[in-house]
Amino acid sequence: MPVILGISGSPRKGATEYAVQVALEAASQFPGITTRYWSVRGKKINFCTHCDKCIREKTMCHIQDDVKELEELVLEADGFIIGSPVYDMNITAQLAACFNRLRPIFLVHPGKLRNKVGGAIALGGTRHGGQETALQAIINFYLMHEMLVCGGIGGCYTGGTVWTKDGKAQGAAEDEVGMATVKGLGRAVAEATLVTFWGREAWEKTKAELGIVEAGPVRDHAI
Repeated sequence: MPVILGISGSPRKGATEYAVQVALEAASQFPGITTRYWSVRGKKINFCTHCDKCIREKTMCHIQDDVKELEELVLEADGFIIGSPVYDMNITAQLAACFNRLRPIFLVHPGKLRNKVGGAIALGGTRHGGQETALQAIINFYLMHEMLVCGGIGGCYTGGTVWTKDGKAQGAAEDEVGMATVKGLGRAVAEATLVTFWGREAWEKTKAELGIVEAGPVRDHAI
């Protein structure tokens, strides 16, 4: 059955962890959905050094740290809810490092994430503190991996956006409008994940029956 992975990009326990788990709870209300959670908090996460070993050897990143745990969870998931606090109108350095390190997926496991679903959540200490630009960074990760972006239900637009007033989980909870977008995002990702989970299975059968061959990459990543 379909699995939705929630990822908190915050290095501390607070609003982002709270919001991602609220979204997962909303998603879990759909029969058949299983949820999992992973956080950058307390994890050893090294930066990509652009050594290009992944490209030369068609392998996942050779660096041995906690991102290996995340790799397995990402490959097993059918839908994603990724949240980040706003740092300088962007996502956190920890989450950005995870995205960089997961880049080889499209080389080592081509098409593995294609047509899976991703939703984004951003939380800022000020009302217009860069939530939408942080959301875009998460959305870019989905697009790069050929995923389908889900903005949410009724007024969520590009994802869940929360004004915490720097009040951590309590501050997030007090933003009723923002948390409504988080819950709407969770429900929307769950619905879309169910649709695409069964749809991908049907598409594989259809391709085999009709002899459809999907197009390859538009450029060669080999050195």
